[in-house]
Amino acid sequence: MTSGEQLDRRRLAKLAGGAAALSLAGPIRAGAQDDAAATEAANATATAEAEGVQVTTEEEGKVNVSWWTHNNPAFVQANTDLITRFEEANPDIHIVYQHFPYEVFVQKLQTGYSSDTVADIQQMFGTWVTEYARFGLLDPVPEEMAATMAERFWPASYGAYELDGAFYGQPKEYNLENGGLLVNPTLIEAAGSAETPVEWQAMVDLAASAATWDGEILTQAGLAFINTDTITFTYLSMILQQGANYFAEDGMHVNLQSDAARQAWQDFTALVTEYRVDNSQSYTADTHELFFQGRAAMCAKGPWAIAVGQEQFPDLEFRYDPIPPYAGTELRFAAESGWGEVVNAGIDDEKKAAAWAFIDFMHQDDNLREWNQATFTVPSLQSLNNDPALLEAAPGLATSFAALPHGQWIGQIGDRDRFFATLLNAYISVDIDEASPEDALANAEQEINAMIDENLGP
Repeated sequence: MTSGEQLDRRRLAKLAGGAAALSLAGPIRAGAQDDAAATEAANATATAEAEGVQVTTEEEGKVNVSWWTHNNPAFVQANTDLITRFEEANPDIHIVYQHFPYEVFVQKLQTGYSSDTVADIQQMFGTWVTEYARFGLLDPVPEEMAATMAERFWPASYGAYELDGAFYGQPKEYNLENGGLLVNPTLIEAAGSAETPVEWQAMVDLAASAATWDGEILTQAGLAFINTDTITFTYLSMILQQGANYFAEDGMHVNLQSDAARQAWQDFTALVTEYRVDNSQSYTADTHELFFQGRAAMCAKGPWAIAVGQEQFPDLEFRYDPIPPYAGTELRFAAESGWGEVVNAGIDDEKKAAAWAFIDFMHQDDNLREWNQATFTVPSLQSLNNDPALLEAAPGLATSFAALPHGQWIGQIGDRDRFFATLLNAYISVDIDEASPEDALANAEQEINAMIDENLGP
């Protein structure tokens, strides 16, 4: 698989958005004729992207069920393989498959539902499902399938697919950003340890020893972690591991002023203010990119990064080890629900039955195993935890499989991007000495709760 196939959810959005921006901008040219040609080419590209790629078309004499997804190459190939196997077993049903660039796909979903032109099935990211279900746009999972969801799937994977006691889709993956460390054995050995620490403070001390500075510029991170996802997920896990909760008593707003939340923030920000293991101003690359460039001894990242390293940096020796719990003995953490399938509530009963038959087929062990292996995603099914075939294909997943039982759904947090950005900005404000840890956390709580009021109601 190409390196472009291994993307986390934010990078998938950024890459698709960046590619669209570049294609629409076109190269810089001189002259009106060249400008006109560039504009025409850009318009043609935009039109082609909006139309997407039609992999299959309708066939007479069959129940035709349309399916939209984004265009990540690994996902597209795995989806196409599933269609082939399903249609061999169900010759009376035909899947009409179309995929789009990520940003186009997001817009297609929004405009499609508002204009009744959306596909029968859509591959949705879990965070979106609750919002579409709240407006009655998604068909509930049939009773016989819904009855076993809680026992078949990991709670963190299906959390966003459930609303008011009903399920509105099935997840294919456990969207995991917690539990693991990319480790450069050469760099940690140079810092004094041949093994990855199994205790939090020992990990912090090793990271401090491994970090190198040239004045105020970090030249080698001891533990690279300052990015949107890692800041939020790590901080929330530090609260949960103390046996506390980041939600207020009303279950809607956040409480970041509890003893556990304030202690976690103090210790978390100490990584940059006291131990100086990372720095938000010293590099522009993503943290995993810094690691694979040999400029970080350790990096907190989801397992998807393993494949990126193996593909882009085949000569770099690294491993993926468990990150030690901050408190207690269990690596408790919060996770978003990842990619899965939902059904348009507005289609007729015959199409609904065929659509759910396809979704049920995709989520059988043998089929989902192959899909997860092809897309390098962590399976949503509990039955595939520690699956020998998946471990043989990707031994590094052993670290992630060990973490899965300790995860919980992140919950309804309003505008996901604003929630995560607020915590990242608060953290950076402490790192650059713009705010004290106490003030930064208090301001973050206030901003997040105001956002939640805007999105979910006070």
